[in-house]
Amino acid sequence: MPRTGGVYSPPAGTKGVPNTTIQSVPYNALIDDLTADANAARPITAGGTGATSASAARAALGAQAASAALASIAGLATGADKMIYTTAADAYTTTALTPFARTLLDDATAGAALTTLGVSAFAQTVLDDGDAAAARATLGANNASNLTTGTIPSARIDGAYVDFTQIAVTTDGEAIKLVGSATGDPYVGFWKAAARQGYFQHRDGTANGDGLRVANDVTGDYLYLSNVNSTDALKFYDSSVAAHNTVWHSGNLAAADVNALYGYTPASNAVQVIAGSGLTGGGAISANRTLTLGTPSDITNSTTNSVSGTSHTHALGFVAAEVSTATSSSTTSFPLGHVISCYSAAGIARRAPMAPCLYSADTMQYVASGTSGAGTSLSGTWRSCGVVGGTGRYILQRVA
Repeated sequence: MPRTGGVYSPPAGTKGVPNTTIQSVPYNALIDDLTADANAARPITAGGTGATSASAARAALGAQAASAALASIAGLATGADKMIYTTAADAYTTTALTPFARTLLDDATAGAALTTLGVSAFAQTVLDDGDAAAARATLGANNASNLTTGTIPSARIDGAYVDFTQIAVTTDGEAIKLVGSATGDPYVGFWKAAARQGYFQHRDGTANGDGLRVANDVTGDYLYLSNVNSTDALKFYDSSVAAHNTVWHSGNLAAADVNALYGYTPASNAVQVIAGSGLTGGGAISANRTLTLGTPSDITNSTTNSVSGTSHTHALGFVAAEVSTATSSSTTSFPLGHVISCYSAAGIARRAPMAPCLYSADTMQYVASGTSGAGTSLSGTWRSCGVVGGTGRYILQRVA
């Protein structure tokens, strides 16, 4: 059966001619050809499948084989706000798909979806950070200086921290704890610029210098409370002599210690200062004491050197220092109050100063300085007590 491009054409000579007898051979050939064509696979161009079996027909038509998944879907009962999803291979069921969920499904980007969810633009900048460090940087939490309020968890305060200006701890318990290793001795240092000035530390052990120590780096000295429990536990290390000295206190200081240190026995507070005859006051030496001398009575020709409980008297008399006992005419030093006669050509007012001298022409006279024949001056200060008979003879008294 001739076909061109799948289109059937009858054999040549099979068509009848008007007023002509139909030939049997061509006719029979046409019938056989039609029979063969009817029993053959009808081409797709003629509305067939181009095959004689279902699988061949699907292959020729490019159709999919029967699907269990489609069969599962076909058996679902659908409704408003529903969507299908798989529960196993080629097995489907339905679940709710709310209108709000559909507003997310139609978003083209993650940013659009976050906006639909009500996530702010700032929160989105955190959500797209790749790690915790990036998130802290976005939040401004990557530096302690960014923290202005709130409480920092204790687990975050580790490592080395500098530039604190003040720490205020409010507590009724242990406020600050330094935890060292089993063999370590942590300490608190005090610095000026780059130089440590001192420190506070507890040191393990029972040797000299071990215990609770307050140290001065400037001098190298330190005060420490020894780990050896005794009344002598408080010590002072003097670096200038490299000596560990016991600090004395009421619990370890005895009189013998003081006596040994100073080489004598200190006076007892019970010792009294006694006010003797003619004195008042006195008392125990545990306080400042004043002794007051009693007011003396007048000196007369009959008074004697004596003392009473509140006063004292004196005898009237002179001692060698008060009266000149000199016998030499060349003596120039006399006691205060001594009186002489002195010549002066010039007039001298009463109580006026005058400078007497030995008279070199004889051994009998004193003359004023500047007088002809005036020799060695007398010691001290002399004043005029008046003139005698208007002859230039003056009475002089030594006053200083």
